[in-house]
Amino acid sequence: MIENFKLKVFRVVADMLNYRRAAEELHLTQPAVTAQIRSLEESLGIALFDRIGRDTTLTPAGATLLKYVRQIEAITNEAVAALAPFGGQEGVELSIGASHTIAVYLLPRLLPQILREWPKLRIHIMGGSTNEVLHALVTHRVGVSLIEAPAHRPDLKIETFAEDELTLIARPDHPWANKAVVRAAELVQEPILLREVGSGMRQFVESYLERNGVLRQQLRTFIDMNSTEGIISAVEAGLGIGFVPRMSAEKALKLGSVAEIHLDNGPIRRQLSIALLNGPDPRGPVGQLLQLLRNHGHARLHVGTKAPPARAQRKSTAMGNGKSEQYDGAVS
Repeated sequence: MIENFKLKVFRVVADMLNYRRAAEELHLTQPAVTAQIRSLEESLGIALFDRIGRDTTLTPAGATLLKYVRQIEAITNEAVAALAPFGGQEGVELSIGASHTIAVYLLPRLLPQILREWPKLRIHIMGGSTNEVLHALVTHRVGVSLIEAPAHRPDLKIETFAEDELTLIARPDHPWANKAVVRAAELVQEPILLREVGSGMRQFVESYLERNGVLRQQLRTFIDMNSTEGIISAVEAGLGIGFVPRMSAEKALKLGSVAEIHLDNGPIRRQLSIALLNGPDPRGPVGQLLQLLRNHGHARLHVGTKAPPARAQRKSTAMGNGKSEQYDGAVS
């Protein structure tokens, strides 16, 4: 890696604020990490960290240095990527911030294609909420962020690359499993499993319900979960019906452990977006990832033009506006 080693050690310690974990990340001993930080502080003549008991925090000087080290890291990664066609792939890194569904269900399908071209690539994936991964982007902790919720950020380039469908699932033996369509008003009859209050996924569901005349206070939400996988398992166990991203339920749907319930005035869709710092698109592994994401979105859009399942083909009148809508059954 052509990044200054002391600055790299400083950056990792600053990210983790924990010398032991930083040592594990760097494959060094903890005394070696401490020695590198001490040497850097002595050469600069200032303290970069405050150490009180077991707590480690950045000093104002350390926070200032970190901003410049982030920029150095980004420029270094770009330089290494630019040199890769000449045979130098050592030290090439790809740091991605991603919301949960994208990190767990989408990236694992795309990364093997990148690794075939960049066999020595080191990949870092930081999962988190939309706000968390966008903050990681603007502080140069990641080179690209992939988000599932709307973001209005004039300081960033936000590009929608695909749509994701939030689907309602139930056990295959549930009475609704063979029903052509379920109205929103009927959902108040069943125990319903949702993500935790404040999550983006729950907000999308509650917005759909409110548009169709159902208030969240009417729902029988006995169990809230901060895990999509937990909702799927709970539905399989017969604890209720649940809303999950369709891509997360694909395996369970294929196995037949859950059934998809079609909603009147549905489906519920949300946009999946790429977030980048303003400026030209990055090259190297980040550039290839961007292309794969765009191709993925185009392919899913193409799939969505196919005819819907027979039991999902129906016309409905949107509640309260009198407009006729055709459900296309698309998975986006």
